[in-house]
Amino acid sequence: MKKIILLIFLLQSAIGFAQETSLKRGNSVYIEAPKSDIGKSAAGELQTALRDWDYWKVASSKKDADFILKLDTKISGGVTWTSWGGKSVALSASMRDKNDGEIWQSEYYKASPNGSNGFDSQSAAVKKLVRGLKKKFN
Repeated sequence: MKKIILLIFLLQSAIGFAQETSLKRGNSVYIEAPKSDIGKSAAGELQTALRDWDYWKVASSKKDADFILKLDTKISGGVTWTSWGGKSVALSASMRDKNDGEIWQSEYYKASPNGSNGFDSQSAAVKKLVRGLKKKFN
């Protein structure tokens, strides 16, 4: 029983160490996004926001990156109480190593178009995602 507990502790320590080393400040990230127009546009905004944050360097290719941020987008439309008939956007970031192994996964950050975000749900969702990343990694 003691060996099993020790093994579990060692595995958790190794996973935590791998996460800390690849996602630490100053490392480089490559942003991978869906090929849809929204995915490409959200990735561009995310790239700018990450450069402004200056926690990680944004790499221009996977081979130059320490890890990959895989952006996932969910779009929903229609008239709802919060959307005013525009498209709602939800974004999630999955941090992956170069072998496509998942290191960390964020929750989905959703925004609906409304007057407080200039009816730009995509930009609002990117801002929420970056706020979540700052909270986790700062």
